[in-house]
Amino acid sequence: MMEQFDPLPETRKATPLTETAIERPQVDDAGPIPPVGVTPPAILAQEAANGRRGAAWRLLYWVIESDPRAVLAIASLDDDRLAQHLVEFIALGTWAGKRFVIPPPIRTAFARTQLRTLFLPRSGMDTARAERILLSAARDDRPAVRETAMHILGIIGSPVAAPVLIEALQDPIPSVRMQAAKALGRVGDPSAVPALITALRGSDEQLGSTIFNALVKLGPTAVPALVNASASSSAWTRWHCMRALSEGSDTRALPVLVNALSDPNYSVAWMAAKGLKGFGKQSLEPVLRLLSTSETTMGLAQTSASVLSNLSQLHPTLKPYLEPLLRDMRGISTHTITFRAHKVLSQLIADGLVKEVSR
Repeated sequence: MMEQFDPLPETRKATPLTETAIERPQVDDAGPIPPVGVTPPAILAQEAANGRRGAAWRLLYWVIESDPRAVLAIASLDDDRLAQHLVEFIALGTWAGKRFVIPPPIRTAFARTQLRTLFLPRSGMDTARAERILLSAARDDRPAVRETAMHILGIIGSPVAAPVLIEALQDPIPSVRMQAAKALGRVGDPSAVPALITALRGSDEQLGSTIFNALVKLGPTAVPALVNASASSSAWTRWHCMRALSEGSDTRALPVLVNALSDPNYSVAWMAAKGLKGFGKQSLEPVLRLLSTSETTMGLAQTSASVLSNLSQLHPTLKPYLEPLLRDMRGISTHTITFRAHKVLSQLIADGLVKEVSR
């Protein structure tokens, strides 16, 4: 049985290959790497597009050797089949649906990285062809091909890929969903934000982290949708929203994080507290106002105390004001916190240390 692409050990060596055996390259532990030959890359590119595996491995060998003639031959060939076979080869190690033994230099992870580069703008084939082939491959019946196509689309950052990538968030294969989420963060289309947030609900920890990273990469464009989703009935979704809103210190996130200090879910509330520390003194007035206008639960006292204690340490001028309140918050009873918080806030405003925010 012929060997697969990824499992082949790096130490295997290939036997010499004659021109008559071009379709059936073989491997032998004792033999050297087959000679590449003298066939011009332009001819190899066309033969590889026709499905000739011997021509394909010779062409690919020259690509990973950074021979500009091979890259030019691929870029110049007006035949979509070559790009289709390349995607298949990167994903499965087959060429035109056929298995074959691949010389060791072409089996490595770095070799696959070099071949992906052929799809990048100004690095190989033209952008329109690359996008056309990859978008088609993203709907291939074979999961590995779909996953590879989405990976490359993400590297390219192709804006036209967003609808296909959003659709792939519902793919039955976890690794495909993962690559789709990762690619959407790189593409930068704000229309992907609601779909990414929706995908959070049924995600596991790994996919959830990938979606989080994508939302962070989308930056300010993701904030409005994250604010809306922060009211979700799913604690898992709210937790990721707090986590994402904590990045970048966008002032639109501040009231959401403050209100989440009293979230009924312990993990969500503490993620909000952690996020507020990145806002520095901006968080002081809204946190004190929340404490002075809300019924103080033990959970709210603990999360707010964490934020205020951090501010007291970072800003010594605030310490005399905040310490009495923090002592109350560390106590068993919470009935004095509302009064104390109102008093502290009023004094800070009167002394010009805090600007009162109009409501």
